[in-house]
Amino acid sequence: MNRKLILAGAAAFALAALALAAAYFYVPGGARPSFDEGDVRICLNGDGTMDLFWPEARLGGTPAEESAREDETAPPDAPASGDVSYLLEVRNDEQSRPALTSSQPMLLHCTALELPLELRIQAVTEGKNLLGLSRTLTSPVLTVEVDGTELSAPEAIGLPGPGTLSLSWEQTGPVPELYEIFTLEDGGYRRVVSTSEKQVDLTVRKQGGDLLLPGYGPLLEVHVRAGVRGAGYVLCGPASNAILVERQDLLGDDLNLAYREAEPRVFTLEWDETRGEYYEVQEWSEEGWTLLDTLEPAESFTYELGRLGSGSRHRFQVVAKDRNGTLRSSEEAEFFASVDPLYATIWPIIDQPFFEEADGESATLGKIPGGTALCVLMEEGDWFRVRYKDQYGWVDSRFCMINLPEYVGDHCSYDITNSYRSVFKVHENPIALITDQVVQGFEHIQEAGGQFLVPYLYPCSKKLLSAAQAAEADGYRLKIYEAFRPNEATRFLYDTTAAQLDWAALVYSYEDAEGEPLGVDEDPRILDPVTGWVVDLADGLLTDPETGEKISREDLALRQEEAENPEGQEAPYDEPGPGGQLMTPAESQDSPAAETPDLPFFTLPEEGEGGSLDPADPPPEPQPAPLPEEAPEGEEDGGETPEYETYFQIMTNNGRFNLGSFLAKVASAHNRGIALDLTLEKLDGGEELEMQSAIHDLSWYSAAYLNNDNAKRLEKYMTGAGMRGLSSEWWHFQDDETREAIGLTSYLFKGVDMSGWVWDGWGWRYRDADGSIYKNASFTVDGERYASDSNGYILQE
Repeated sequence: MNRKLILAGAAAFALAALALAAAYFYVPGGARPSFDEGDVRICLNGDGTMDLFWPEARLGGTPAEESAREDETAPPDAPASGDVSYLLEVRNDEQSRPALTSSQPMLLHCTALELPLELRIQAVTEGKNLLGLSRTLTSPVLTVEVDGTELSAPEAIGLPGPGTLSLSWEQTGPVPELYEIFTLEDGGYRRVVSTSEKQVDLTVRKQGGDLLLPGYGPLLEVHVRAGVRGAGYVLCGPASNAILVERQDLLGDDLNLAYREAEPRVFTLEWDETRGEYYEVQEWSEEGWTLLDTLEPAESFTYELGRLGSGSRHRFQVVAKDRNGTLRSSEEAEFFASVDPLYATIWPIIDQPFFEEADGESATLGKIPGGTALCVLMEEGDWFRVRYKDQYGWVDSRFCMINLPEYVGDHCSYDITNSYRSVFKVHENPIALITDQVVQGFEHIQEAGGQFLVPYLYPCSKKLLSAAQAAEADGYRLKIYEAFRPNEATRFLYDTTAAQLDWAALVYSYEDAEGEPLGVDEDPRILDPVTGWVVDLADGLLTDPETGEKISREDLALRQEEAENPEGQEAPYDEPGPGGQLMTPAESQDSPAAETPDLPFFTLPEEGEGGSLDPADPPPEPQPAPLPEEAPEGEEDGGETPEYETYFQIMTNNGRFNLGSFLAKVASAHNRGIALDLTLEKLDGGEELEMQSAIHDLSWYSAAYLNNDNAKRLEKYMTGAGMRGLSSEWWHFQDDETREAIGLTSYLFKGVDMSGWVWDGWGWRYRDADGSIYKNASFTVDGERYASDSNGYILQE
């Protein structure tokens, strides 16, 4: 019994001892380190030192333990590869060095011993056993015996280039088996590559190359060593002369300029570092390249352009230069910003309900009068979020005109001549009170900075963008002369032109009063062909050359009548002609009131300009009215008053057309914001394409059946986008589909302007009617007092 107890106790003691031993020796998650495959390298230096390189030591363990380390889930007391240190012993037959410790894998700089020598390396790491006691884990000893060999230093030459360093060298003495390329970094050598040749091309990159691109200031230092192989080692002789290379010498000339759109219309320029001591960022404008910024050298470059205008076309350039101004390289980037209505100016075409939500069933905040300038803060479906009288809500975007330069942007160009110098004429004959004048209702269309407001119904503008992009693909750009025309302008144009139809058409003279040619910078004189007197287009008055007195054509006609028919005598004709000439019965038959039922007539859509694009029975080509025959040389004209063509004759080809073919009397598609007057220009250079007549030529010369190839090209782009043309005007296109789809029947009588609140992502500002911002000002809007800073932003609300 006692014996059994003794044996049981002994067994328990033995198990406890084994468990204690296991707990002492076992390190959780740990294992003895071991060396990777590879040779030890011994590099002898000319100063009596040597540099040692050896394979890196890694920790062993089960796959699960290795995975745990990689996932950072190993026990906290498990050793990590960064905790490995190395014990080195160097000795030869005559002496030995004390054991050296290195915390760096693969490199140690120490005093050299005479060859041959023995090198012993052991990897060491620390861990804790199950008892919580520290335990040292060691690798097997890596031993190499190095034989003595005489090696000399090569003479090296380096040729740097973009992203490369080409090395070549010469070797004196015994020819070695190989050559090793090293860089000197942080006071120590780093091996790069081995070769058996006497030249090598090394790639130099910021990452992933044979060599790392040096920073600014430090030089890249490269050496070549001759080497021989031994059992488990490579012995390298002294380093060659140093090849020193600057960062600039390794850079290329390819900037690789690119642009990136981080969010809608927010752009960044990016480019690679190249040779050059600084960089200029430039932007192209009509005046040429403009400097935006100058940047010092860096390893990478980005330049924030900020939020660009919708549809705006941009051309940027980055230029690399030396300090003396020498151009190293340059690259351009050209692009269109994306198109969206954010922050664009809009105007309701009619009075619009103002809703709390983007839903016509939500509560209303009132009504916004048609023509009110608003700023788009957000788009959601068919709704725009806007601010109106310090309230925020939603309006139906389908009934809003949007400012085309702020939406379509540079996909079109704009020249709203009615806002500064109208080009309306009857063929080549100016119209008093209209030609060269600001048309009534267009007073605020040209902004203070020279830009134009071009209101156009938002759904139609999407079709316009499609047409514009089709034209761009062919190398052309749509040039818009008119979009929205207020109804007051429509009525003014019609009534003013109608009142002059029977007058002799005014003509241009390119001679002064003495008959001398005008200078190239002088505007032609406007003459009344009947009297030869100068006419002021601004007021329509003639100037008597003898007295300098201004007089209307009507008053001059009455004066002539009184002079030719003293009181009590019967006038030879019933009524004087409105041009100051007494009209003969034959002349009166050419008046607009005359009926010519045997000639084709163009029907008018909704009392608007022109007729259908393809009339069922196209009229025969009109011929201009014959001019009066000149009297044969030597014969007198018998004192008869010469005849001059009237506006009516030139415009209508003696009744084949009428004024309504070109100008609406009551309302037109322009008044509803669905019509455009436009032409084509070349995308590069901006030269307008030649059409069969000038734009806004109110005469039969503009008829669509006379379209030349350029006018047909314009028609293709516009009708391809869903627009409809008119038979009497090659330049006019309107979106009847949209008008019918949304049920638009009303129109705006008055013109629009820019006055109102505008948001640009940074803050609120207030614009005047001409588009200028209130800066450093105190002002009242809708009964509230505001103050703005030097940039126009509201200080407090």
